[in-house]
Amino acid sequence: MKVSIRMKFFAAICATSFVFVSVLAALNLFFYDHYYLYERQKELADIYRQINQMYDGDVSVIADDLLEMENHAGVRLSIMSANLKSRFDSTLAQLTPKIGLSIWGTPYPYYKVNREQLGEFAESTRQIHEILNKANAVELKARGFTFVTTENGEKEENGFLCLVGQVCGGEEYLVARMPFTFMTQNSTFNSFFLLIASLFTLSICLAIGYLISRQFTRPLIQIGEVADSMARLDFSKKYEGCSQDEIGELGRSINLLSEHLEEAISELKRSNEQLEEEIREKEKIDAMRREFIVNASHELKTPIALIQGYAEGLRLGVADNAEDRAYYCETIADEAGRMNTLVMQLLNLSKLELGREHTEFSELELFDLCETAIRKTEVLWNEKRQAIELSGAHARVVSDENLLSQVIMNYLSNAIRYAPEEGRICLYAAKEPDGAVTFTVWNEGEGLEEEELQKIWEKFYRTDKARSRESGGTGIGLSIVKAIAETLHAFCGAENRDGGIAFWFRIPGDTGRP
Repeated sequence: MKVSIRMKFFAAICATSFVFVSVLAALNLFFYDHYYLYERQKELADIYRQINQMYDGDVSVIADDLLEMENHAGVRLSIMSANLKSRFDSTLAQLTPKIGLSIWGTPYPYYKVNREQLGEFAESTRQIHEILNKANAVELKARGFTFVTTENGEKEENGFLCLVGQVCGGEEYLVARMPFTFMTQNSTFNSFFLLIASLFTLSICLAIGYLISRQFTRPLIQIGEVADSMARLDFSKKYEGCSQDEIGELGRSINLLSEHLEEAISELKRSNEQLEEEIREKEKIDAMRREFIVNASHELKTPIALIQGYAEGLRLGVADNAEDRAYYCETIADEAGRMNTLVMQLLNLSKLELGREHTEFSELELFDLCETAIRKTEVLWNEKRQAIELSGAHARVVSDENLLSQVIMNYLSNAIRYAPEEGRICLYAAKEPDGAVTFTVWNEGEGLEEEELQKIWEKFYRTDKARSRESGGTGIGLSIVKAIAETLHAFCGAENRDGGIAFWFRIPGDTGRP
């Protein structure tokens, strides 16, 4: 069973409060009576010292002071002569003396008492004699006073705590009596009040302990929640306390750790993503390399086989007349030329992809480049009786003449190759608002699926039988165009348009010049 730190803290405060109250109750139970008796004895000793200083043998001088002491301290005082005759008793002191005449005619004071007062006086005299008989003479002589306890009746609490002291130079005795009943009542009241005060204090301590436990554990709980979030790789939670103590320092350290972990994990994620991207790119390059080798091997296999076959036929004398030998030699030359064209295109493409193609930018007239390309391919489009239209190509661009001429020738050759007999081919250019020029070659014919429009830029990709080696293509012309576009920071693309297909090449303005 999980116990929260708040409950543990609150339980510790409760235990401390219970121990405190228990110790307080034990001290009161076992030591309060002794302490109270000690204080009462001190009080009686102080009364004795005061009276011993004031009393010089004349009771009437200090009578009022003695009565005031009795009322203030709750004691009864008596002064006895050396022969144990009463010199002062509070019972008689509270009566008004009367004046009588002796047999010799001299006046003397006397007290008129009733039966009850007489009994009380007699009991007081008996108690005093009993106290004096119990007094420790050695201690009395040594320090001038001693303490005596008496019992009155069957119960001890009905007795007295008494002090017997020598006054007036040791010729008389002072007896101060304090009833145990008075002390017992005080002790009972004190114990009852202490019990109530302890319960009240305990309740307050528990309430304060609960509040303190909440106050002290709240930041720890918050820090725990932040740590749990960090364990789940959620670094959005932060410790929001502002205390300057150790808990506040811990919270701020947790926040700092969270920030550093978030940065480290983010950096690690970026590194992993970059590594995954590099791995994917490497796998893609490896796949492209393998595909390139397979395609190149496939493209070279047929002309090599033809050259080998016809050369073997010539060696064996299969062609026994001049016309056959000329045909064999022409075929070998055509296939060797096809191989040479393929190899040169592959070398050109590799130089472009590796960035080793030297570029030299100059201002060019696009119309002139298009006319030159049309003249070079005149034999091809005349053979198929195709119509070439050149319109709107009067635009000046800043680019590399050699590379841009290759783009125009590849686009135009591709259009002538796949346009139908007596089909139309259009070349035109348009100026863009941002200063760029988009050159387009459109040819009449069947369009392509959207998925294939993205694949035709791959090396050796052919869409159908029409794009076979019999058509004269190598399958890498558009790949070269794409590589040239990347070299010139241009863009290329193809789209089905108006009963045919259009290939466009967007040449950036001066701002696009590298």
